Amino acid sequence: MRLCVAWLGLAWALFGADSALAQKAEDVERWRGWYREATSYENATSMVENMTKDCGSCEEQAMSLGFLAVAQLMIADETWNPVDKFAQFSAWKPALESAIGRLPGNPDLVFLRLGVQTHVPALLDYSGNKNDDRLVVERALSSGFWSSDATHAAFVRDFITYLKSL
Repeated sequence: MRLCVAWLGLAWALFGADSALAQKAEDVERWRGWYREATSYENATSMVENMTKDCGSCEEQAMSLGFLAVAQLMIADETWNPVDKFAQFSAWKPALESAIGRLPGNPDLVFLRLGVQTHVPALLDYSGNKNDDRLVVERALSSGFWSSDATHAAFVRDFITYLKSL
């Protein structure tokens, strides 16, 4: 009887873990979609609002923090006043770096940073990881990292093609 209860407990733990992983994958896929929309329509404010509704400050998880940080960095790009732009950039760049530091080499986070580094003015001196990040993203594409999210894989592939044309 005890063995049966132990097996049921183990099965429940495994089922719960699988369920949590599936939810996380769904979250990341949703965040990727918001990112694509924000880059396509230059409306990062919607992404910030959506991320905040999803996870509050998003500080608990590196992935959510990374996506929120990149949305905030995109707001810096959309801001008119140069002083406000710099303040927004200075406030959120460390958050993106922190997320990457917590999940080093994560292709999603590295791709987000690559996008920021590609579009940030040279004056801000934020391009030091560009070549390494590009290699990480290209390897992730080749290995099928985004194969479960074909729309995002195509988006990443298009961005890499764009980088090669520069």
